[in-house]
Amino acid sequence: MAADWSTIESLPQTPLLDLFANDPNRLASLSLDVAGIHFDWSKTHLTREAVAAFADLAKAKGLAAKRDALFGGEVVNVTEGRAVEHTAERGEGKAESVAVARQSHARMRALIDAIEAEALGPIRHVLHIGIGGSALGPDLLVDALGRDSDRYDVAIVSNVDGVALEEVFKRFDPAATLLVVASKTFTTTETMLNATSALQWMTESGVEDPYGRVIALTANPEKAVEWGVDETRILPFAESVGGRYSLWSTIGFPAALGLGWDAFEELLEGAAEMDRHFRLTDLAQNAPALAAFADLYYTQVRHAETRAPFAYDERLRLLPSYLQQLEMESNGKGVTVDGQPVGRPTAAITWGGVGTDAQHAVFQLLHQGTHLVPVEFIAVIEPG
Repeated sequence: MAADWSTIESLPQTPLLDLFANDPNRLASLSLDVAGIHFDWSKTHLTREAVAAFADLAKAKGLAAKRDALFGGEVVNVTEGRAVEHTAERGEGKAESVAVARQSHARMRALIDAIEAEALGPIRHVLHIGIGGSALGPDLLVDALGRDSDRYDVAIVSNVDGVALEEVFKRFDPAATLLVVASKTFTTTETMLNATSALQWMTESGVEDPYGRVIALTANPEKAVEWGVDETRILPFAESVGGRYSLWSTIGFPAALGLGWDAFEELLEGAAEMDRHFRLTDLAQNAPALAAFADLYYTQVRHAETRAPFAYDERLRLLPSYLQQLEMESNGKGVTVDGQPVGRPTAAITWGGVGTDAQHAVFQLLHQGTHLVPVEFIAVIEPG
C-alpha cells in the first residue's frame, strides 16, 4: 500500500502515445459517464497503476472518512470551527441541515411567485450586486442558460469601478428594477458601496420607496434589517455554506428568478446526483476523485504550475472565472490543518478561455512551447 507519495513519484513517466500503444483498453478504463457528463482521462498521463496508487494514498490519508464527515455535517473547517454544508443545499447531507435548506428554498420560491405576481410592482429588470462567490456563480448561470429567456433582464455587477454600474443604469428603467444585494456577512465593502449607489440612482430617478425594491441574500439577516431591508424580503442561507459554494443556496436567486424555478430545481438535482456519486462510489471509479488525482499528479509529480479549462461553447465563457475562485480559494493555503507548512504545491493556478478563440491566441504556446500545461477540454454535445 502506498502511504506516501514515493510510489506515485516512482512510476514511469511514459509518453502519452506509448500509453495508448501499450494499453488497447485505455479509453474504456479511464472514462466515466456520470450525471449526463462524459469524463475522459485517457488523454492525461494517468494510468491504472497511478490511479490504484492514488486510491491507496487516499485510503492512507483517510479521505473516505473525511468525505463522510463532510456529508455528515461535522466540523471540517477547523480554522473557523464550522461544518461545510453546501451539499445540504442540494439535498445531500445531515438531515437537519437539508431540512433548513429546503425551508430556505421554499421561502425563495414563494418570493419569486410574489414577484411574478407583481406584488412588488411591475418588474422587468433585475440588478444583482455581489462579489466573489456572491456573483461569479449566478453570473455564469444566467449567462449560460438565460440567453433565450424573456422572463427578466438580469445584470450582475461585482466591480466597484463605477463604470460597471453606470452601464446598467443606462439600460435599466429604475421604476421597473429589482435590486438584489448578495453578501454573506452583509458588510462586504464593495457590495455595500455598489448597493448604496444603486439606491441613490433609484431615489434620484423618482422611485418612491427604493428599499421596497430590495431583496437581500445573506447569512446575516440581522445586518440586512439594520441596513434597511424588510424581513419579508430577506432570503437567508446557512453560515456553514462557503461563499464559493453558495450558488446552490439563496445566492442562486437571480438565476432562479431569471431562468424559472424549474430550471433551478434541475440544477440542484444535477448537483445532487454528482454528490451521491462522490459519496457512494469507490475512489478508483469516482469522477471527482479521479479529477483530483489528475490535478495532483500534474502539480505534485510533473510540477505543472498552471492548468487551463477551455470550453468549446460560448455559453460557458464564464466557467474559467468561476473555477478560478472555486479552486484557487479552496487551495490557497500554505499550512496543513495542524498548522505545519504544506511542503508541496497545493494546486495549479487555474486559467482558461473559450474554445476556438484560444486556438488562435494561446494554443501556439501550449502546443509548441516549453511549459507543461494540463488542458481540460469541455464540449457540449447538443447545441441547445
